Amino acid sequence: MHMSEKNDPNAEIHLFIIWEHARPSERRILEDISKNFDILRKYEISWSEKHFPQNLSRFYGSNLPPNSRKEQHCGTGPFLAVVVEDKAPKYHVRTTSKGDESVNTKMFDAKTRHREWTGGGHRIHGSNSVIEADQNLTLLLGKNSRDLRSEIGNDISDVVYNLSRELEGHDGWRDLRHLFYVLNSTLEYVVLRNFEPFPDKYYADEHGDIDILVRDFKDARFVLNAKPVFSARHRVHVTVPIASEDVRFDLRYVGDGYYDSRWQDNMLNTRVLQANCFYTPTTDNHFFGLLYHALVQKPAIAEDYGKRLIAASGEVGLSIGTHKLDQTKAMNAIASLLKKRKYYITQPIDKSVYVNMNTVKYAKSLGVSYRKSRKIPPIRNYLKTAKSKSRHYFAKTRRIINRNINKITSKNYGKKD
Repeated sequence: MHMSEKNDPNAEIHLFIIWEHARPSERRILEDISKNFDILRKYEISWSEKHFPQNLSRFYGSNLPPNSRKEQHCGTGPFLAVVVEDKAPKYHVRTTSKGDESVNTKMFDAKTRHREWTGGGHRIHGSNSVIEADQNLTLLLGKNSRDLRSEIGNDISDVVYNLSRELEGHDGWRDLRHLFYVLNSTLEYVVLRNFEPFPDKYYADEHGDIDILVRDFKDARFVLNAKPVFSARHRVHVTVPIASEDVRFDLRYVGDGYYDSRWQDNMLNTRVLQANCFYTPTTDNHFFGLLYHALVQKPAIAEDYGKRLIAASGEVGLSIGTHKLDQTKAMNAIASLLKKRKYYITQPIDKSVYVNMNTVKYAKSLGVSYRKSRKIPPIRNYLKTAKSKSRHYFAKTRRIINRNINKITSKNYGKKD
């Protein structure tokens, strides 16, 4: 094992996990790891049997029920988490379970070797990038890569630290700071609006939920440990346990039609860290996102939104009223923005979101396009339905014919009672 230099600007922190059923090969794997990386920490981690499926699901971002194939394959006993440092990382494209990706080749190739040594499959986990490593470490240990590296410093030893803990956020979040600390290392997100009282207060007055935009809805649900409020698949309203309270979130995601997907990408790619705690849109994306929400997604502009939009309009060089919002000026402003950036007005997949058709018609008259997001089922669905119906009616017709044939050929046919 080599001694790492503290704060090496080129170094990357990564993670290997040797699941229970791979541990018979643990010594050989650790020797190989030490030849290619600096081992910073080794943790033997135990998850409770009861909560193992939930932890595994959240760690991999996939719904894995109790006794799933992955659980049986990897084992549910104590596993070894090995935190390593790569001083000379190199990236190339490799084929992963998510397709072709640019990955840390030393990590990827080591993981591939170790999986072969342990019978194939996924009994070894290894981070492919610093982003994945940060996600893994934050959920697993409650510390992001930077803070963990700072804590370790030059105190590197062969001691195996024993931990008995569930995944971070398993039993809820202490407060918003705790939740955002984890989100900042695990998800691409922005809080869309009403974040002025954060992180000391959950809700802005008159608004009872937290609206955030994420890159991937499923990932967000698992990381947040969120539970759906409604059973309908199109609904994105969830509750998240924070300080023993079920706090409501709306999880908007790229491609859901809540905004044009190109605008959603822009919001995420240009996001701003506020108070070193949580991410919000840029000033113009926040203003125009709120203006769009008020004009397109509401039947009427809420009084508090009107006041806030008037107050904030100067920051983006607009005048949309003084004491009262001028709706025509406001609609001209949002239409101008959408045309300039070539964004559409979009119909959300979430059917509970209102679409103000008066605003849509006005915007269309100014050259803004309207796009529906609720997709028509592919033609094979119609063919499948037609085939099913034809089978049903064919069987029904055959039953009627057979019944009449049996009636005609019976001995009593034609005889009067």
